[in-house]
Amino acid sequence: MSQDTLYRLGTDASVLVTEDLMHGDTPRYSEDRLREYRTDTEHTANLTNLGRVLDYVVTESDLDPGEEAIDAVVAPAVRKYIDIPLRDAGDPRIWHYLSIGWRPDFVRYRWPRTGPNRTKKSMTEKFLGSTQDLYTNAFSRLWFMAEFTRDGDDYSETEAILKTTYKSERIFDRMDLRRPRTGRVLSRIANRESDNEIVERTAKAVSHQWSVTSEEHLTDQQLGEIIDEIYQESK
Repeated sequence: MSQDTLYRLGTDASVLVTEDLMHGDTPRYSEDRLREYRTDTEHTANLTNLGRVLDYVVTESDLDPGEEAIDAVVAPAVRKYIDIPLRDAGDPRIWHYLSIGWRPDFVRYRWPRTGPNRTKKSMTEKFLGSTQDLYTNAFSRLWFMAEFTRDGDDYSETEAILKTTYKSERIFDRMDLRRPRTGRVLSRIANRESDNEIVERTAKAVSHQWSVTSEEHLTDQQLGEIIDEIYQESK
């Protein structure tokens, strides 16, 4: 399996996020230009295979620029081919490199600069942004949402939940629900529940429950039973 070095960009790389990059007038920066801002990490990733998925979306698929369904296709590949520990994935500089230095064309395709309600600030965040906000950086948001919903190598719940923006937002908008076990259970429920209001009430109630119950100390069975009980009460 091909493995490529994962780089990180320093905070001074924000100067690279120009209107020309956002619009595509600067398609991609040269290696010489990037070298000034990047450093190695101890991690590698299969960027070759991930790049093939992005190429398919951008040049071959029926997915239009800005279409939300892109997330369902790309998120599993981002998590599968960038297989790094959760703690290390919290380093935003890795995602800044991927967005600015590696595949800015994908960022522009998923988030066109001329898209509805797009501002310079919101577009800049797709290249930069914090890993604390899952609606900023174009790559980190996909990695984390896949991480919080996958079941090992099974990404079926990830694909399903990311096809429905309203439902995914009900879960991931809440910081205390951004946990792999909780995300998996809530995604299964949301993917099978047709009533969006029930999904909202369930997510809200689970969020409240975790303010008084330590999720970390629950077994998988206990966690599932608690969330299922909350779901039944929310109907």
